[in-house]
Amino acid sequence: MKKFALFSNPGSLNARRFLIYAVVYISVGIGLSMLGPLLPFLADQVSISLGQMGFAFTAQNLGYLIGSLSGGWLFDRVRTHRLMTLFLLVMILTGFLIPLMPWFSALLIVLFFFGLGVGAVDVGTNLNMVWIFQSGVGSYLNALHFIFGVGAFFTPLIITTVLGWTGGNLSWAIWALMLLFIPGLLGLVSSPSPENLAAANTASPEKVHHVGIILLLILAIFFAVGVQIGFSGWIFSYVSESGIADIATASQITALFWASLSLGRLIAIPISKKVAPGTIVLFNFSLLTLVVILLLIWPTRPVMMWIGSAGVGLATSVLFPTLLSYAKTLVNMTGRVTGLLYLGSSLGMMVLPLSLGQAFDRFGGFAMILVVFGASLMGLGIIILLRFQRASIKTAE
Repeated sequence: MKKFALFSNPGSLNARRFLIYAVVYISVGIGLSMLGPLLPFLADQVSISLGQMGFAFTAQNLGYLIGSLSGGWLFDRVRTHRLMTLFLLVMILTGFLIPLMPWFSALLIVLFFFGLGVGAVDVGTNLNMVWIFQSGVGSYLNALHFIFGVGAFFTPLIITTVLGWTGGNLSWAIWALMLLFIPGLLGLVSSPSPENLAAANTASPEKVHHVGIILLLILAIFFAVGVQIGFSGWIFSYVSESGIADIATASQITALFWASLSLGRLIAIPISKKVAPGTIVLFNFSLLTLVVILLLIWPTRPVMMWIGSAGVGLATSVLFPTLLSYAKTLVNMTGRVTGLLYLGSSLGMMVLPLSLGQAFDRFGGFAMILVVFGASLMGLGIIILLRFQRASIKTAE
């Protein structure tokens, strides 16, 4: 029986590059997950309420949005490893400054530039993977995003451990995380940047930049990421505030979501070697819609909360990386196009969680599930439309 392996030659340049990007992507996982556990400590640092610290997320997410867009544009013009090294340095330097900011306004500025670096490094890592592995990128992206989850999982554990060792010294807790960014930085410096072979081999670049397909991909990513972030952010409140279960059980249901998401990414690594990305995306959006329909039918049954949380986590686990892989089969993945796809991701992270919160606050938990259902159904419809659009373009060509 033939064993599954990501690389036939573990010592190859591509294998070394993947290892470097994996280490770099741990930094991205840390960068996007560390603000939550740090929130109460940073609120004390700048002497404001925890509620006001919500603007910290806005500042970092705005920086991430601009970083992903500008980074995507720059990666078409400058060697990717040089730029990623620069933006990773921005992350390290601003990260070291976070515990030193005595004023809230100064902290917001630092978090903005930290988010800028995270956004650019995130886009650069995924773009390099697409350029290197081309149409076979699916399993590698799923492996990469699983590693992202590892970084995000260990971040709060590292923070609490270092705080315990240092008697509650916030500076050392944050600086310990920043030190973990250095191996990725050294790896980028010591490795040559890949090139976009698809662009180099394309006689007519305009032919592979179908505006309609790019817009549909942006919308699909918007709904995929928005549902994932929104559901994970509000399922705890839905379960606990609706009286479905107590706080401890709500925490366990939320943890089950993340466990299912990680499991889904792990399972998808070998599957994506055998199954086309378009098929995986269609199946996962269909599964997501089915799970949310079950939640609408039994919105207050505790057992459905467990099934729903696991189902949504599993269904959304590989949507984003697989959509990037699917995009590679539809358009020429330049830095600019990748930045635009990340625009959909960034907007989804900001808009849909806010919409779910407004629906929950004004109309109750059932309305929140309705919004999730609408977003899931829209995503499924867009994928079906994409497949028809692709077929019509192939016929025209």
